[in-house]
Amino acid sequence: MVPEPRSADHELISPRGRIDAGRMTLHVSHPAPRAVSVRVGGEVDLSTARLLDELLRTRIRGDVTEVVVDLSGVTFISVAGLNSLLRAQLLADAAGAHLTVDPGRSRAVRRLFTVLPMDFYGVMSPRPVG
Repeated sequence: MVPEPRSADHELISPRGRIDAGRMTLHVSHPAPRAVSVRVGGEVDLSTARLLDELLRTRIRGDVTEVVVDLSGVTFISVAGLNSLLRAQLLADAAGAHLTVDPGRSRAVRRLFTVLPMDFYGVMSPRPVG
């Protein structure tokens, strides 16, 4: 069973698939059939991670087989952000989809992955940091 986030923020999605949540932005695209890409920018912390949870939960289902979470625009990520990624992996596993986390050149994400590599949990294999 995948744990639900503690509360759900309401999202406002523009026609171009962009969500502006104050300190965090999300952009959803579909680069190929059955694939979804979520580009995250800004701060992923306790107050914004719930929106990321909600967005990923609504996108990881149905006939989606490939999910990419692009964190290259993230300036800060807390344990709440890490938990969002772990929940996304559990959802992807349950849906039979492959989840890829791309840290890009985000110093905040690279620092987190250096201190606590995502594969530490045995549930996620991010793209190589480099």
